[in-house]
Amino acid sequence: MLISIFASIWAWNLWDELILKNEIKILKQKFQDRNPKFIVYSYDLENIFFEDESVEYREYFPIDIKNPRKILKNIKNFFVFLKYTFLSDLIVIWWWWLFFDNEVWNKKNPLDLWLFRMNFFKFFLKKIYFFRVGINIKNKNSLEKIHKIFAWKRKKIEVRDNYSLKILEDLWIENVIKKYDPVFLDKFLDFPLKKNKFFDEEVSNILNKKISIKKIFKNFSLKDLENIDFKDKKVWIAFRSSYFSIDPELEILMVKEIIEFLQKSWAKVIFLPHSFSKTDVLSNDFLWMQFIQKKTKNVEITTSLKETYDVYKNKKVDIIFAQRLHSIILSQVYEIPFIWISYTTKTTELLSELK
Repeated sequence: MLISIFASIWAWNLWDELILKNEIKILKQKFQDRNPKFIVYSYDLENIFFEDESVEYREYFPIDIKNPRKILKNIKNFFVFLKYTFLSDLIVIWWWWLFFDNEVWNKKNPLDLWLFRMNFFKFFLKKIYFFRVGINIKNKNSLEKIHKIFAWKRKKIEVRDNYSLKILEDLWIENVIKKYDPVFLDKFLDFPLKKNKFFDEEVSNILNKKISIKKIFKNFSLKDLENIDFKDKKVWIAFRSSYFSIDPELEILMVKEIIEFLQKSWAKVIFLPHSFSKTDVLSNDFLWMQFIQKKTKNVEITTSLKETYDVYKNKKVDIIFAQRLHSIILSQVYEIPFIWISYTTKTTELLSELK
């Protein structure tokens, strides 16, 4: 069985890579009787995070299509796309905020590209599995395009949040199911699973564990950290820029105040970046944290995706102080006490489900 996966893969963002890793393991378990092989489309073939003998990586079409130097590469990638679309038994599409109509570094509407791809999926009569996708629509005119993408009859749709679920239900798209983020299964999927293992039951058990030290819904102040014992603790900070304040200087000042408070409480502070993206600099935690690190004293930082992942997987930490969604999911999975500041709908939604 051949499965083509269209995913958000640049090999520079930990949460994307872990979703792919766990998605493939779920699909391998689901179709184990058919010996599945995978074609995964990526924008970066040089820095692969998850490698497996059943997985081959191929480059997306298009890439920088207006660049004359990329014409031959794009022609080749287009025919590779056609070949594997034709050969595939199943098309799997996932991407957190995959179906959106606004993007800082892309002036065109990304929905147009997905409509283009859907035309070929439909032409070859392919069954499509929308794997726990997210939808983020700013322009109401884009809803028609969303409907065209999801109205294909030969499909299965799973979304990861109530916002996406409501959009599709309002568009009269049937049989939409809300499923948990596959990173919740990160610890369990590394071991052989029995046929028909109930994944949602595992996630429910994880959600019901009391791991969090404190949940903060916006309006953070240092008073929120009082009465928490930080003495001789390793406190790993998993923040991202523009979440505390849209004013960069004010935000840096706020982060420095947090670091100073923790250090005065006799904690060892380490930055824990999740994104090292070279294409989306605005979401690059590492560059932002590195900049703040130079303005502080005695603060360390992880320097790669694998190093960051190792902190969670091997529990090299006492407390996680986080804003990122997957930092909290990984903390919950590996039972690492955490403090969470929620600044977005997707994080607030998950917070409400955690004990």
